[in-house]
Amino acid sequence: MPPTTDAPAGYAAYRQTVADSFGHWYSRGRDSWTGADTNDQVTRFVCAQAPAATGPGRRRILDVGCGRGHQSTELAERLDADSTGLDLLAVWDAPPPARGRARFRQGDFLDFAGTGLDLVVDNGCLHHQRRTDWPAWAAHGAHLLRPGGVLVVSVFLSPHGEISKLPLDDGRLNWWLTERAVTGLYTDAGLTPGDRLVIDRNFQYQGHWLAYLVLSFRKTGG
Repeated sequence: MPPTTDAPAGYAAYRQTVADSFGHWYSRGRDSWTGADTNDQVTRFVCAQAPAATGPGRRRILDVGCGRGHQSTELAERLDADSTGLDLLAVWDAPPPARGRARFRQGDFLDFAGTGLDLVVDNGCLHHQRRTDWPAWAAHGAHLLRPGGVLVVSVFLSPHGEISKLPLDDGRLNWWLTERAVTGLYTDAGLTPGDRLVIDRNFQYQGHWLAYLVLSFRKTGG
């Protein structure tokens, strides 16, 4: 896919734009997504899609763009899993889970090293990336999974069936995405489509009622 954004040139520069934007929102308590019912619906979907454990140890989860870490700890507790929350900002403040383990790392997703994860969760990160980076984003998520592992991605669903760019004044990108586009990204990365969920955001913008699209993908093969 060709680059089509007006974001600052260079991946590192745009990473800083994203960090600054979210830092501003968190510092002013504008992170309305934290603890929202829509987040809980995504968490329940993730738990339903989670693969069975393949050995005696806990399943390993990566929660990309974890923010305050509430979903990371919920996944650890509900699945009795070893959950790692990853974010550009060290803003996590969630209480520890009653079972399982949650830990947090500050850093960028494409720099996260490792393989063999049971579950990768991207709840609201893909739709903030530069379009030119989407294929690498999907491919890295697929690379991190073990065979049989599952990736779940949640995005802004386009209400009119077309990919649309809606950047904020601070330069952070918001994309309305289509199911076809997201599915194509992850199947091109070698993953197999699974289930889907559409979550009503109860929010109207430019005359459109908005929703989240949540999709699961599985890594097949040995």
